[in-house]
Amino acid sequence: MAIQESITRKVLTDASNDGEVLVSAVRIVFCALVMARFLALGGVAADGGWPAAVLELALLLSGMTLSVVAFWAGRRRLFGPRLLVASALLDAVVAQGTLLSTLLWHGDSYTGLLRMPDPSAVIAVVFITALRLSPRVAWVGTGANLLLLGGLIALDFRFNASQLTYGVSEVALLVIFVGSAGSVAAVACGVARRMVLKSGAEGVRIRRARTNLSVILREHHDARTLLSAARLRADLLLRDPGGASCSRHVQGLASDLRELWEFVESVKSRALGELAMIDEATPVEVSATLRNAAAVVQTRYSHVRILLGPGAPEGQGPRVWVVGGERGLAHVVTNLLVNACEGDGQRGAGTVQVSVEPEGGTRNILLRVSDDGPGFRAGLLDGARLTGGTTKSEGSGLGMRLVGGLIEASGGSLRASNLPEGGARVEVMLLAGG
Repeated sequence: MAIQESITRKVLTDASNDGEVLVSAVRIVFCALVMARFLALGGVAADGGWPAAVLELALLLSGMTLSVVAFWAGRRRLFGPRLLVASALLDAVVAQGTLLSTLLWHGDSYTGLLRMPDPSAVIAVVFITALRLSPRVAWVGTGANLLLLGGLIALDFRFNASQLTYGVSEVALLVIFVGSAGSVAAVACGVARRMVLKSGAEGVRIRRARTNLSVILREHHDARTLLSAARLRADLLLRDPGGASCSRHVQGLASDLRELWEFVESVKSRALGELAMIDEATPVEVSATLRNAAAVVQTRYSHVRILLGPGAPEGQGPRVWVVGGERGLAHVVTNLLVNACEGDGQRGAGTVQVSVEPEGGTRNILLRVSDDGPGFRAGLLDGARLTGGTTKSEGSGLGMRLVGGLIEASGGSLRASNLPEGGARVEVMLLAGG
């Protein structure tokens, strides 16, 4: 789950910072337009004179400066939850603060703050918080804008009561509009978060699969080397079919073909594992997949007893969510069974037992594979986590790393341990399917 959670945090952080970059750019443009409007209407020579100019220009220049800093920080992915809230508060201060000079210094034609078009910008300011992909930020921004707007309206009634032509009904209507915009923004945040997470997680899986598949394809050189050696030995046999070295060439050819077969099987297993990672998680019936995988592995390791214990009945069994569906679960089970049968490459298991059962107190399903082999050697376990290494002379440990990645991508977890009486145990927790 740690890898999946890390991917989730990165995807959300990147998307939120991209949204903050856009919001900062819009805020810079907004401040610049308000400043241009203020200067066009007279600036220092307008109503309020220097006091109004100092208040307005100081607020707008501060807002632009902080927006430039926010733009820079968003590009470098520095925004976290707290900074996103601070940025939403800055939106509210800039949007409402620009109205203060008009409220305090105005001409005789002034009829009230809500009779001006400026407060309508609050709705846009509230709605744009959805770009930050955080419902909490959307609600904080909505609350801050309503609070500051309420303060401005109170000041308007305090200082300009004789000129106002709006009343409680207009105030209530504006509150409804702003609150509705905040609600829509919060809902939009939730929808956007789900879409970003889905597309981001799929993109990460595809990039990872493409990288690993490229590595697998580059290993064709090993297969060509084995094929060249096998062809050379076959040519030698054809030239001297009854010679003294015939037996040696036959043994060498058999060895080369065995290595080639193992290599092809390894590439096939790894490729199937990576292809499964590209797919979405779907519910899979555990028992049937487990029986099929066990039957395939049993034909290859006929000297090992593979026992299917509780949870693997002939009929309908539990279902779990697995990336890649049945193919993904078969890949996981096959790798676990093969590893148990092979052991450390020098001594394998004589008996492998598999059980499937609900995990206590949860809706999760626990798949347990235990064996009487040599167990995990020192350095292969970090607590209950596999380090990804191997003790097999021809192994790389990549197979189990792929299995671990597939399980975590499915929302599950993998635990490994050595049994007190000897042997190894691997437990796979998967989410129960519908």
